[in-house]
Amino acid sequence: MKAAFVVLLVSCAGMQAAGPFGISSFSLSGKLTVSNAFLNGVCTVAAAESAAGPWQPVRNVFTTSTVAEATLVVTGASGFYRALARDLDGGREGFTNLTRAYGLLITIAGAGGPQDVNNWRPEYERGPATSAVLSGPHITMADRAGYIYIADKDAHGIRKILHDGTIITVAGTSVVGNGPDELTPGTEVALSGPNGLWVRGDGTLYILDTDNGKVRRLDTNGMMQTLFTVPGGILVGRGLWVSDDETLAYLSSLNVVKRWKADEVVTDFSRNFAQLGNLVVDSAGNVVVTDRSAHQVYRLDAEGNRTVIAGNGLTFGGGDGALATETALEEVRGVWMLPSGAFVVCTHRSSRVWYVDTEGYIHLFLNGNRNGAHAGDGTWFYNPLEARVSECRAVTMDYEGNLLITENDIGFVRKVQFLPFVP
Repeated sequence: MKAAFVVLLVSCAGMQAAGPFGISSFSLSGKLTVSNAFLNGVCTVAAAESAAGPWQPVRNVFTTSTVAEATLVVTGASGFYRALARDLDGGREGFTNLTRAYGLLITIAGAGGPQDVNNWRPEYERGPATSAVLSGPHITMADRAGYIYIADKDAHGIRKILHDGTIITVAGTSVVGNGPDELTPGTEVALSGPNGLWVRGDGTLYILDTDNGKVRRLDTNGMMQTLFTVPGGILVGRGLWVSDDETLAYLSSLNVVKRWKADEVVTDFSRNFAQLGNLVVDSAGNVVVTDRSAHQVYRLDAEGNRTVIAGNGLTFGGGDGALATETALEEVRGVWMLPSGAFVVCTHRSSRVWYVDTEGYIHLFLNGNRNGAHAGDGTWFYNPLEARVSECRAVTMDYEGNLLITENDIGFVRKVQFLPFVP
């Protein structure tokens, strides 16, 4: 395993450490800097009360340069810290290092139950998110503060999971409708089938109000207005991405990726797909989009021309350890880019979550089936022989590196925690 390991005794008054790899600074504010990390890796910081341990992982960060920085919650005047850097370069070894950087699989929202109906009830408000029956959730995203948002499509609302694990409605009336376009409290604006969502770091929400053919903006103060309307409507919309400066947006509409620019009309950016799923924009500014019915994932260039980056276009072939472009991704729906340029995808019909490394090889991250699999909560996530998820619609990553997986047809949201599992 490509890894570097260092144990250091540090004081919260600050310290300096020498050596080819190690913690080079640690400030009173808890900001810790590790030097000479892997260019494509994960750095894990663990803490203990004594040099003998036991050691508890407290923070993970992806490294894309030789310097990794993390902010820790400092609870004492002094302590013992150690850092472990793992290399995530392509191949089985890099993937094994990735799996060791992740920990528990848990359910954070949903109680199961029948889907394709409106299950929302007033008594769910401010109750445990895991006691609320969701209604065809399509995507889950988080803001920088750690609040989590769910597009609860068939209940026509956007839900928010608070830090204490309770759930509230922040947009929509939970009854189908077409609310006003002008600035209005979000919970007074009726939505219709919202199945796309984009969350800015500060908590600003952008909602793909699909059946109304609109993209709506929910401010951090709870007020909502229509950002733009799509001429001709949105057909089977799912994917949505909005730039931080709110001058550019992309969305999926059946077989067309559409583009909006501020003060301009919505245009067709790339056409002739089969049935689109989610989309994101990579670090180079290229759209990455899934095509559910073509069983492939594409990267689009500045002109909208596409290149296959995952999926062989079939429902069989390839598999764990094979090239991503030679592997079947039956009804691939979700995609999310990692800081390194690797990415994760999830499939609907075959119900799996896959990791595609920086060399283009694919690895099975979570196994599942369409029969309502719901297993593994409270255990280390990685068990490729057990079906743990079902009907995956979307996979995203929060600002701490945790993976959020939306399981539509059984109505759950799962989290894979970005901290090593300690038995």
